[in-house]
Amino acid sequence: MNKKNMKGKQAREINRHLAVVWSDIGCSLSCLGHFERAIDCFDKALELESHNASIWFNKGTCLDNAGRCEDALSCFDKALELDSHDASIWNNKGLSLEKLCRYEDALSCFDKALGLEPRSADIGANKGGVLTSLGHYEDALVCLEKALELDPSLVGLWTNKGRILTSLGRYEDALRCFDEELELDPDYVKAWFNRAAAEEGLSQWKDAVQSYRQVLKLSPTQAGELFEISRNRLQEMGEQ
Repeated sequence: MNKKNMKGKQAREINRHLAVVWSDIGCSLSCLGHFERAIDCFDKALELESHNASIWFNKGTCLDNAGRCEDALSCFDKALELDSHDASIWNNKGLSLEKLCRYEDALSCFDKALGLEPRSADIGANKGGVLTSLGHYEDALVCLEKALELDPSLVGLWTNKGRILTSLGRYEDALRCFDEELELDPDYVKAWFNRAAAEEGLSQWKDAVQSYRQVLKLSPTQAGELFEISRNRLQEMGEQ
């Protein structure tokens, strides 16, 4: 190899290394919620190495977290052009599509992700969530039960299954799911909230009151949708 080619190779290696550094900084900033600064870092990384699927993926994930789902999709599509065999890219694209209420498209992405990683509890749970949004409750249950077999400790999974069972009027089964969730995390607000709904379905009013009170107690900002609904339900039930 002549000196010119060697210098060119060294320059590419330096750029590749710097691109990874900028991308890592972007990921750290994104985790801290500094999305705009993080995006600037990913852009610097892509200026150095535009054919790196991981950097496009990281930028897309940051944009999604920032609520810029359409922009995130563009990044995920670019990442998939470079690497269509990465289940994480398909999964995150599906999550962005789900936030945009494009449920059928999201379902297609989760199916592709599961084709690459069939034993992923996270992806299976995401597919179950989209099927729930589409009203395909029985199919959603199949996904969630398989995900639970793979990872019964995955946060939120028991609650999601319980919500479906509540929608189907299977309140006793739903309560068992919420109890499983609360065994894993006694402070999981969504489990207490949905537990109250199942208890109301069984006319277990005193238990429902206690569950709604737990929602109020555990809501960190004393605000939010679950807090407001729980407070209103307690007032309607003649409780403070």
